Amino acid sequence: MAKCPICYSRKGKRFCQVSDTFICSLCCAEKRSPIICMVCEHYREPKQPNKYTDFPMFAIQQMDANLELQGYSNIIESTFCTFDFSVGRILTDHTLLKILELLLDKYYFKENILSINDEWVDKGFSLVTRAIREELADVPDEVITKIIGSIYFVARRRSDGHREYLDFIHQFVGIKVSEGLSARIIPQL
Repeated sequence: MAKCPICYSRKGKRFCQVSDTFICSLCCAEKRSPIICMVCEHYREPKQPNKYTDFPMFAIQQMDANLELQGYSNIIESTFCTFDFSVGRILTDHTLLKILELLLDKYYFKENILSINDEWVDKGFSLVTRAIREELADVPDEVITKIIGSIYFVARRRSDGHREYLDFIHQFVGIKVSEGLSARIIPQL
């Protein structure tokens, strides 16, 4: 079997009707056109991005009335506060929303998160997933998904694109001191 005439690095195993030759699957995926390639047996519709507007979550009243759910939420939010405090309180709500979207990708959409192109998002995602793994190990994924969904809903609602949500959770949740214990930092007047 000959090498792919497009990349010259892999074997050409798929017959391409456009180039009238055998090409590799990677080049096939990268070069395909919905108009031209739709009749090809190898054509697949491009994956639609995840919708972060329709996901499971606990209602605000449920969260408000249940100390156990609030405790789960506090573990995630105190990890955010600790991360923000560790980098000099320079994070924005945008960073946290991206982390929460990745958490929804992992827990709700069941995707493997392979690479993250933003250093702060990557570090925050790692810290929160570790906190969930260590402190919420006995909590079912469905509950964790709903907690993440609830936090995401509140963060989007509170944020105007700066630090509104972060400042809110610093005030009411605080940084993690140890497992199950957080401390709020009172701003100096």
